[in-house]
Amino acid sequence: MVVALCATLNALQETPAAQSSPTPMAQPSPRVEQQPQGEDQTPSLPSTNDPKEIVRRATEVDHHNFERAQKYTCTQREVIKHLDKHGNVKSTEIKTFDINFYFGEFYARLVQQDDKPLSEKEQKKEDEKLEKFLAKRRNESEEDRQKRAEKQRKEREEGRAFVRDVQNAYDFRLVGDERVSGEDAWVIEATPRKDFKPTQPHADILKKIKGKMWIEKQDYNWVKVEAEAIDTISFGLFLFRIHSGSRFSLENAHINNEFWGLHRLIINGSARIALLKNEIAEQEDEFSNYKKFSSTVTILPGVREVPAEEKLK
Repeated sequence: MVVALCATLNALQETPAAQSSPTPMAQPSPRVEQQPQGEDQTPSLPSTNDPKEIVRRATEVDHHNFERAQKYTCTQREVIKHLDKHGNVKSTEIKTFDINFYFGEFYARLVQQDDKPLSEKEQKKEDEKLEKFLAKRRNESEEDRQKRAEKQRKEREEGRAFVRDVQNAYDFRLVGDERVSGEDAWVIEATPRKDFKPTQPHADILKKIKGKMWIEKQDYNWVKVEAEAIDTISFGLFLFRIHSGSRFSLENAHINNEFWGLHRLIINGSARIALLKNEIAEQEDEFSNYKKFSSTVTILPGVREVPAEEKLK
């Protein structure tokens, strides 16, 4: 649920080209490889039919999925259809990104537009953007690196706190069982609590979103989430508004029998930008071609350990 809310709301506010990552998975660099945790290794837990406890367990598992996802790169294909007030398609944008990992951060690099390779000029622009990013990280002082690591640590702590707010923001109701993506899953409805008092910035938006989630029974992984805005959601002193009735859905897939990663994100709704322009759009992002990478370490004479990615160019 947390991943779905963060991903969908971020996607509505800005396109992946403006971000270093489609989801907030960045960690401090250099990255220390952990010992394998086993395939979907989950602590033995007593069985339960309490929907709130099922959601609590799922959010803990989701945290570990984020950690495992940092060992992978993938391809993101984004399709945005701009609609008129009658729902007819006015124009379509298609962008494809390679999501890679540099210096402890995910980076989205544009590789195709409208399913065609970039022109020489566009390719050069993307190369320059990547080189600028890499140069900034290569030349980063130890003080700046520590500040960045501390900022990322705080963001992770805030994310965990937001998870606790999500668990307290809803009344959860077990409404059935379904088989989704080949897995037996609980189906749970989430209805906002009127007495919810957020503790984290922006958590007040949870009062304006209702949802339904599918959690697989074996290891408590999120398989699918659907959400709907039931009131207008405002950002940035009302400069950006998501209108009531906007819908979001998210599907995860079992990757390499190791973790559950984002497979498809769909947004269907309307928003007003700067209180002037109403934008109605359908957006579908598909994440595929997950590949596990290895991080090697090279020792240079007289200096600190340097991750392999720092040696680029």
